[in-house]
Amino acid sequence: MTLRPPVEPMLAQVVESVPGSGLLGELAFEQKFDGYRALLFTPTGPGDRLLVQTPRRTLIQDRFPDLVTAARQLPDGLVLDGELVGLGHRGQRAVVRGAAMPHGRPRASRA
Repeated sequence: MTLRPPVEPMLAQVVESVPGSGLLGELAFEQKFDGYRALLFTPTGPGDRLLVQTPRRTLIQDRFPDLVTAARQLPDGLVLDGELVGLGHRGQRAVVRGAAMPHGRPRASRA
């Protein structure tokens, strides 16, 4: 099966408490960095492009040229669902801001 945009991303849900491991089996948790949510699709064949989609189904790969360059090392046909978070000058977390703007490159700022 080949998965290409637009795709509905998995969305977090607010709950009062986390269910025990007996209810859903083993649970995995991930830290929330308050980055910019995105789905990344690597090419599935010759002539395909690497694509980055927002939760609202907008394609934004042209706004993240460094990400596109780095992601070319990933295997074909891969889909990643996560947050885009940058690193500041000293390695501290920097949230990507401005990615939803219609013009210009996003910039990283200290979190």
